[in-house]
Amino acid sequence: MGSTRLPGKVLLQLGEKRVIQHVINQASGATAAENVVLTTGDRAPNNAIKEWARRADVHCETGPEKNLLERHRRVAEATGSDVLVRVTGDCPFVPTDEIDRVIEAHRRNEARYTTNVTEGMPVGTAVDVLDAHLLAELSDRDATHPVKRPRADPSTWGMETTTADPWAQFADVHVAVDTPTDYWRLTDAVAAVGDEPEAVVRYLAEREDER
Repeated sequence: MGSTRLPGKVLLQLGEKRVIQHVINQASGATAAENVVLTTGDRAPNNAIKEWARRADVHCETGPEKNLLERHRRVAEATGSDVLVRVTGDCPFVPTDEIDRVIEAHRRNEARYTTNVTEGMPVGTAVDVLDAHLLAELSDRDATHPVKRPRADPSTWGMETTTADPWAQFADVHVAVDTPTDYWRLTDAVAAVGDEPEAVVRYLAEREDER
């Protein structure tokens, strides 16, 4: 809730659903994932997120506001998972089949961390799949950005990247809710074409082409 550029963004209405509901729906549709857990910080403004989760019957774990690594670890412990799939709460249009694809890629490779964050994917479709024991090896200096160090030194941390070729044509599209401008662009897109991720991405790509 404490976003500096767009406070409270995850609970903003986007079409008929709140931003976070879109994220939960996309994650819940993934057949390769066993559990869907919402995690938020322990500061008072985030009580609104916890109340939303209670009303929506979504499993919610609370942890230190500034320590995302610890929150990741708590989710792994609470679910007994040896692999954690990370999708951020301001990315309402991460395609369900992309979540499944990255999980399956991680199962096939020998990496400890598999991500689709490349120049060939639209911003806002990020999926990170991490082994729980990798999270255990990270330190307090990784608290605010758990995937930053593995991305900076992929060979040391056993990271591999994977890109879905059909999305490469939309690599310049931005579908994360980072700023007020992003929010209103996505609001217009949902009003025009609905909330299916590919339709939203195509709509935004067409608008960019017309400029």
